[in-house]
Amino acid sequence: MIKIITQELEIESNLKQRLEFICEFCHIKPTIINGSIRKIDKFIQQVDSTNKEYKKMQKLSITLNDVETELKENREKVKILTENNYALNIKVKSLEKKIDKQEDEIDDLKEKNSKLQSTINFFENLFDRLVKFIKDKMFGKEKEREDYWNFSKGLYTHNIFSDKTIQSIQNDYIWTKENDKNKKKKKMIIK
Repeated sequence: MIKIITQELEIESNLKQRLEFICEFCHIKPTIINGSIRKIDKFIQQVDSTNKEYKKMQKLSITLNDVETELKENREKVKILTENNYALNIKVKSLEKKIDKQEDEIDDLKEKNSKLQSTINFFENLFDRLVKFIKDKMFGKEKEREDYWNFSKGLYTHNIFSDKTIQSIQNDYIWTKENDKNKKKKKMIIK
């Protein structure tokens, strides 16, 4: 703060003109009596007030510049994030289409699997009936039994019958053969 001295001072005409110009610029009427200025203190108070306002304006300007810089940086970040979001949305849509396509493929495969299962069941049933038919023939006439046993061995040799299946048929064949021998012995004993 400026200390105002109120004592009278002699003023040169050159200085007097300058002071009048400054006062006029600030809309102040100086009172000059015997070469001294009496109203300069009001001018000094206005200058002080203007300086304070100027400092506030400088701080505000710096703050606004900082805010502007931050906004520019954030605009770039927002732009990048917006672009990334757009790219992610495109990728999500692509993945949704891919999922839909895969779900359709899964449905098709389930349908094919169901049809294959039906076919497998049909052939398993058919195969079981064939094995039963051959086993039933093992209890028939001896000549037929031998033909079906040879036929079964042929199916086994060509990997149509498994070890388990041929073993089951063979067990029936052997049992029937032994049963036939026992029947013949009983007939021979009876006669």
